[in-house]
Amino acid sequence: MKRLMTRRNLLRGAGVCLALPWLESLAPRGARAGEAGTPKRFLLCTFPNGAPHHWWETAPAFGKTLKGADFKLPRVLEHFAPVKSKMLMISRLGNYTWSKEQSPSLEPSHSRCMAALSTCVDADQLGRDLGQDLGEWVGNGVSVDQLIVQKAGPEQATRIPSLQTGLGVKPGFFDWRSYAYNQAVSWKSPREPLKRSVNPKAVFDALVNAGAAGAAPVAGQTAEQARIEAERRAATEKSVIDAVLADANSLMSKVGSEDRKIVQQHLDSLREIEKNVTRIQSTMTPSSLGCDPIAEPGVVPEPPGQQEGLNENDSTEAGEYKHDDHANVMIDLIVMAIQCDVTRVITHMLDDARSEFEYRCIPADVRAKVGLEYREGSSLHYHACQHGPGNLDSATEDGRYKIAAESNLDFAAINCWLGQKTAQLAQRLDAIREGDGTVLDHSVMVYMSEMRTHDHDAYDLPIVLLGGDGVFLNDAHVAYEAVGNDRQLRDLWFTIMNQYYNLGVASFGDDLRGTPNALLEEILR
Repeated sequence: MKRLMTRRNLLRGAGVCLALPWLESLAPRGARAGEAGTPKRFLLCTFPNGAPHHWWETAPAFGKTLKGADFKLPRVLEHFAPVKSKMLMISRLGNYTWSKEQSPSLEPSHSRCMAALSTCVDADQLGRDLGQDLGEWVGNGVSVDQLIVQKAGPEQATRIPSLQTGLGVKPGFFDWRSYAYNQAVSWKSPREPLKRSVNPKAVFDALVNAGAAGAAPVAGQTAEQARIEAERRAATEKSVIDAVLADANSLMSKVGSEDRKIVQQHLDSLREIEKNVTRIQSTMTPSSLGCDPIAEPGVVPEPPGQQEGLNENDSTEAGEYKHDDHANVMIDLIVMAIQCDVTRVITHMLDDARSEFEYRCIPADVRAKVGLEYREGSSLHYHACQHGPGNLDSATEDGRYKIAAESNLDFAAINCWLGQKTAQLAQRLDAIREGDGTVLDHSVMVYMSEMRTHDHDAYDLPIVLLGGDGVFLNDAHVAYEAVGNDRQLRDLWFTIMNQYYNLGVASFGDDLRGTPNALLEEILR
């Protein structure tokens, strides 16, 4: 019997079903990489609290576009230089027309703006309309990532429909709202938030056992048998690689020399990731994180407290928590999920809304990019830095918003570090060849915040788009008009769904002005 020829091949063993990258020598004719079946992927990477004024220091004037050599990266985004040719900055998009206030100044801002980032719906108003206590209410619109999952069709289906990950190990104050608005950007339905997982071991286990909940990862094996096998591996300190070694050796004899290298490199990389997630997870106990996963969708209970959890160098029984290590292993896991085609839709929260995390992990070279003198071990408290010195004005001057007060360098350094981590992820995806391009080319990756800057306002959101398979401009910075004449974030999601995915979505999000969705023509090729 011939081996099953699929776009992504599997290695099987006791309790393990492990996906592999694309193998050219096993692909059937008509399904080679780069042909019609190339996957479409969506990655949304969010950061809270807005950006410093440095983000817009190289922005074009209102209504203008800069391309190629004229498009300069701002200092807080210089880590994106290796992928600048595949990058699009978008300025002067707002996300406030869903509110009755019809004002970009929204309160409570952290909960409402984060809730609306991926839905462009006023979660508070939904609760009011139903007479709900807003302190307990959990409701929203369906988010853009979940609409993509639901509408993209069977050809884009994967064993894990979507993945939600994050780094928020110390939640911020919830603005007297459910944690769902601070710790989730994915909404499967109006009452089903999909909370991000910060536990790398949990994400790793989900990828290795990739499949529907309760389904057996190996034919003829029950979910309970798979669980027992996983516990046996853990007890004997065996790797998942050991479980599939026989199948891997058999596969090696069937593929060409280049594919043998790919398989071996993948297994070596996976073994290293497995070591890292075990080490990092051991310093992140669920009791200290308040991050127990949601057993099934529905009304989400509040965590045991607010602003609780870990900070950099906090001691646990297993050692000190290291935020940079955590960030890096989550990048490894996202790349693994994409490369093995376990999922094609990922939301990654680089921190929770209104984060109270103390960033002691930012190295000297990152601080130096924004001119901050290095102070080893010093704490940059995220939310406090946002409310430190600095502000942009709503008044304009020479086609741009005036700087009322320059952003403090602590806030800029945090923003620069978050950009560095996102740029690392983009570069990793760009290093994976696929057909006529790279995995990054065949993805839409969006990096953005839910608010503008120190002022909490929901206009001129900081937004970067990477990849786009030739649908979107690259190596460019597009600026729309000033507040009042600006375009809205809902139109970006509308454009991605209809121009990249061809979903035929009639409308997305709310605009209480009665303005219908329209494509952002300026960002299209």
